[in-house]
Amino acid sequence: MSRGFIVSLALCGGLCACDEQVVTEAPSVSMRDGQAVARARPTPLYTPKFILRGMAADAEFLYVSGLRFAQGADREAGQATASDTPTGIIVRVPLLGMPEVIAEGAFVPMTTLELIDDRLYWHERHDSPDGPGLRSLATDGGDHDRISDISGHSWVIRPDVVYFTRPDDEIDEGGFYTLSRDGGRPKLVARRRGVVRTLLGGEGETLYWTTRARRDGTWAVYEWDGARSGRELLRSDETFASLAVDGDDFLWVTWADDEGEPLHSLYRREIAGGDTEVLARKRGLPGFMEVFTDERHIYLTTVRGGELRRLARTGTEVEILAGSGDRNVVSNRYNVFWVEDQKVFWRGK
Repeated sequence: MSRGFIVSLALCGGLCACDEQVVTEAPSVSMRDGQAVARARPTPLYTPKFILRGMAADAEFLYVSGLRFAQGADREAGQATASDTPTGIIVRVPLLGMPEVIAEGAFVPMTTLELIDDRLYWHERHDSPDGPGLRSLATDGGDHDRISDISGHSWVIRPDVVYFTRPDDEIDEGGFYTLSRDGGRPKLVARRRGVVRTLLGGEGETLYWTTRARRDGTWAVYEWDGARSGRELLRSDETFASLAVDGDDFLWVTWADDEGEPLHSLYRREIAGGDTEVLARKRGLPGFMEVFTDERHIYLTTVRGGELRRLARTGTEVEILAGSGDRNVVSNRYNVFWVEDQKVFWRGK
């Protein structure tokens, strides 16, 4: 593993010398439909003693992935060295109970941890000790499966096929990969001029992706035709920060310049077309980043240092839920979870 990779990981996440996981003081919770529900205010849930990378949640558990470095005087001083080879770790944290390590070893999970049909998915970059590619693990632990030896940061998992963007270290001139779950080699499809950034699954077999054109920097959203091309559904001169499929609608966040200041906007439009609705705007930093929804609200994460926000699906009044809404925000039916100062907080919706 390269020294540059180790140092960048250490500086990015902050280092901690302990190798145990601890749970904070047990919060007061209520039960709803047999599920734990936190207070309607920020409440500590879990303090990982490693660099937290990703989170996922279901009705009973929070799943946390991260990196743990060897202890030593250099680390206590905040300095990473070439000998600081990280250990990957995935912890299952009961909403009522003690955490359990379900995977630990020579792997480097990147920042997305996704829960699909009782399996956790993540990708590893080209200089991971375990090698690059897409991995999966049962929620009760065991050996993790190697799905592909190549993968970018965005993917769509289906029962018979996996779609994923090109690895970050590849020169990307458009396109993404499709791989049969029965085996075989990944196939590069949907070639377009530009850089493919995000893959999203829609209803049934529908697949969408975003592309940034190299020539003029414009962004577009396409629907895949199942072959080697796609139909353009949406185009924007503003930089896409995120895109989500919400039933029959697209929700997306953009960044733009407004008289020398950054302008962040949240938009909604029917996938089939029509007028675009502006749901929220914010000038200055920090700005909006990821967008996701539940039955009642639209949630907005932010770049480092900003608030976690939400607004009603039928309104435009923005509510601040917590002081930190960094990209590590996940939810289940009744709770939302986020990271602040290397601690995981939760609150009832």
